Amino acid sequence: MNGVLVGIVLAVALGAVWALVTLSRSRRGGVASESAHDMLIQFGEQSLELTSAREVLAFAGEAAAVIFGAARSVAFESGAGEGQWDAAVAGGDALGEVPAALRGVFGWVKHNPAAAGLGELGDARFGAMRGPLRQLMSQYDTDLLVPLVDDGQMLGALGVKLGKRASDVDPALLRLFQAQITAACGNVRLHGEAAHSINLAREVTLASAIHDTLVASTRVGGAGPLRWSGDIEVAGDAGSDFWSVYPLSDGRVVMVVGDAVGSGLAGSMASAVVKSCCDALIEGGTAAGDAGVLLGGLSRALYRPSAPVHTRCFAVIFDPRAGVVRYANAGHSVPYHLRADGVLGVLAGSGPLLGDAEHTTYNGHELALERGDVFVLFTDGLVKCEGEGGKPFGERRLQRLIADARGQGPAALRRTIIAALREHRGDRPLRDDAAVIVVEVAGDA
Repeated sequence: MNGVLVGIVLAVALGAVWALVTLSRSRRGGVASESAHDMLIQFGEQSLELTSAREVLAFAGEAAAVIFGAARSVAFESGAGEGQWDAAVAGGDALGEVPAALRGVFGWVKHNPAAAGLGELGDARFGAMRGPLRQLMSQYDTDLLVPLVDDGQMLGALGVKLGKRASDVDPALLRLFQAQITAACGNVRLHGEAAHSINLAREVTLASAIHDTLVASTRVGGAGPLRWSGDIEVAGDAGSDFWSVYPLSDGRVVMVVGDAVGSGLAGSMASAVVKSCCDALIEGGTAAGDAGVLLGGLSRALYRPSAPVHTRCFAVIFDPRAGVVRYANAGHSVPYHLRADGVLGVLAGSGPLLGDAEHTTYNGHELALERGDVFVLFTDGLVKCEGEGGKPFGERRLQRLIADARGQGPAALRRTIIAALREHRGDRPLRDDAAVIVVEVAGDA
C-alpha cells in the first residue's frame, strides 16, 4: 500500500516539477521532451502493476532510453547466495554474477543511496569507493548507478549508460525516476511478503484442521467397566501428537497414542496418515485383537525408503471379559500402571519407530486387568516440558501426581496433570505437544 501511495504522489508531483525541468532529446528518432514526459508518467503508472523486480528493472531500462536517451541499462539484483549480486541487461541477457571484489559497492550505496555518475567520482563523498564504483561501471559499460533503497533495505540497482556527465541530467528528474523505480520494487516486495503471510496462514489453518481429526471427538468416555479421559496441549498453531479410542462390539477397547517425528504441517500430515491407517485396520478387523500386529500394519503403511517418515506409537487393547490388557510399543514413552493396592508400575516393552523398516514386527505383551487399575498414557512432550531454568517436568513429578491421585477418577487425574504442567511452564512457550490419557477400570473386569 505504501508503494502505491508513493507512486500516486510522484505522478501528481510530476506536473509541478515538469515546468522547472528541461529534458534532453530521446535517442528514439529525436523524440522531444514531451515524449519523455509521457514516458515518465507511463512508467510511474504501470510499474506498480508489475509482479517482479526483474520486470520493473526491464521496464525502467526502456523508460531510461526515452527519458534520458540512455544507450544501455543493466539490472542488478540480489542473488541466491548471501551477499551475491547478479547482473543482466535490463530486459535482456544475463551477465552473470557480480565479482566478489565489487560486491562492496552495493553495501555502500545502501547507506549512500544518491545516484552516482562516473564523471563525479572525484567528489569527496565517494572516498575509497571511487575505485570499485569506477570498475563496476567499466565492467558493465555504464556511467551512472541508480541505487534502489527502501526503508533501509537494498532492493536492487540500475546501471545506465548516458554517454554524458550525470550533472548534465536534470537532478530533479533523475530523483523522480529513481523514486519511481524504488517505489515499484518496494511494491513488489510488499506483495511478496503479503503472499508469504497468506500462504503461511493457510498452512497453519490446514495443519490445525488436520490435527483436529487426530484426537478423540470426545475427551471423556467409557465402555463397560472402563472409563477414560484424555487431553492434549498443542505447541504452536498445529500439533503432531494424536490419540484415539476404538470401543469394539465385543466389549474390548483399543487405544492408540502417538507422536509423529516432525512439527507443523509435516507432523500433522504424518500423524493423519497413521490415524487413518489405524482407523482402517481396526474397522476392517485385521488388527483389532493384537497390538503388535496393529503396529506392524501401521509401520508398513508409513514406510517410504526414499523419504522416511517416523512416528512413535503405543497401542493397547483392554479386554475386560478376558481380564487382560495387551499392548505393544513402537519407540513411545512407557505408560504407567497404578494398581488398586497403590503399587505403581509400567507397561514395559519397546520396539522400533513406525516407518523404520519395510517389514517390522512388534512384540506383544499381556498383563492382568483388575478392578481399580489406573493407566496413564502420555507423549514425551509432557515430561520434557521445560520450566524455570530449563528444568523439565520430569517422570518423577508425574509419578507422584499419579500415586497421590488414587480414587480421583480419570477426569480429575487428567485435570491435575494438565494443571501441574501449566504451572510448571508458566508463561514459557510449549516446545512440543503434550498428550495425556487416563484409563480406569471402574467395575469388575
